[in-house]
Amino acid sequence: MAVTDFASAAAAVTGGYKQTDTDRGAAYGNFRFLTRFEKPVTGAATTESGRLFSAEGYDGAAQATATANALAALNAQRRHAYAGSPGRASGSTESPSGRGGVHTVDVT
Repeated sequence: MAVTDFASAAAAVTGGYKQTDTDRGAAYGNFRFLTRFEKPVTGAATTESGRLFSAEGYDGAAQATATANALAALNAQRRHAYAGSPGRASGSTESPSGRGGVHTVDVT
């Protein structure tokens, strides 16, 4: 199965990720706006355990930029977890887990 980037925050939410947006106030400067995407995953079908798959993005001026940064981080983490490298292109073929199990994208 190929690992394809989410094109938008709405696509990530449709994919089962919870989006949380926070305005922490001007005192936080460049980290005022925060967006977090999270989803519990089960782990590959070997001895790996589940975890909370999470990505964050920040910006000091706009929530929309924080959301775009979080989406970029989420897509890079998905490519790293499921395709073996954050630098791989969207659509790369899935890699086996570190312990030889097979991942199901956005599930394990």
